[in-house]
Amino acid sequence: MTSRISPALSPLVPEIVALLGGIVSAVIIVLPLNTFLEFISAESIFLAPIIEEPCKAVGIIFLASRYPHVISTKKHGLILGGFAGLGFAFTENLFYATIPGTNVVARALLPVPMHIMSSGIAGLGLVYFAQRRIELRRSELGRNSSNFKLRMVGSLLTIAMLLHGQYNFLSYFGDAGSLLGLVIAVFVYYRLSKSLPENLITSIVPGPVKLLRSTVQVKVLREVVSTPKVLTLAVNGKERSTGYCIGCGRQISQSALFCDECGAPQQ
Repeated sequence: MTSRISPALSPLVPEIVALLGGIVSAVIIVLPLNTFLEFISAESIFLAPIIEEPCKAVGIIFLASRYPHVISTKKHGLILGGFAGLGFAFTENLFYATIPGTNVVARALLPVPMHIMSSGIAGLGLVYFAQRRIELRRSELGRNSSNFKLRMVGSLLTIAMLLHGQYNFLSYFGDAGSLLGLVIAVFVYYRLSKSLPENLITSIVPGPVKLLRSTVQVKVLREVVSTPKVLTLAVNGKERSTGYCIGCGRQISQSALFCDECGAPQQ
């Protein structure tokens, strides 16, 4: 039986799409817009993160919409978000390298990992969006949707913007300030990866303030238990129990602990 949940993609294609999304957003959207807004005071602190973080994720948004199973777990969100940030940072650095007086080494060591981590956090938010797409496709098979709320995506995207903004603010104090901003980004990124459960689709994300608080305190978010829907089929005159993956919706054995397709734990 072939699942209609989502088409397959070849290995590394999702990573390439995310990387290209970051590159394209830098060339077509972000750099021209930031150049136009340079006359606004403190543009890089407030407006740049608001503009850049959603734009960097354009490739991941496409994947979450069309191929949601490739970004259905925390690991997938962090990896694809990181590739988007890498593509953006690489392109941005090429642009700044043409400006006389730019410290190319400092830009390679400081903003690049910051972009990777902030985009990784935004990618975590898009895991919830991908799960919503999976649920909508499940509903075509008569299955119910769960507790998705747009707040889950917005909270993580807001944290990505805040991390980006604090880094830009501290960068006004030179390389030492940039280094401090990067340390803060690393701290939040690491703690957030600890406070979010491995199976993101079973958790409820609060607003950005409460999420940051739980992140700093390393509190694992409250989980809502979800189990695969059981379907009994007759095979060669015998009944066989099967279910659907709670991560990507593909048909699996009821006794399976993990999905062979997306790797999502089933309990």
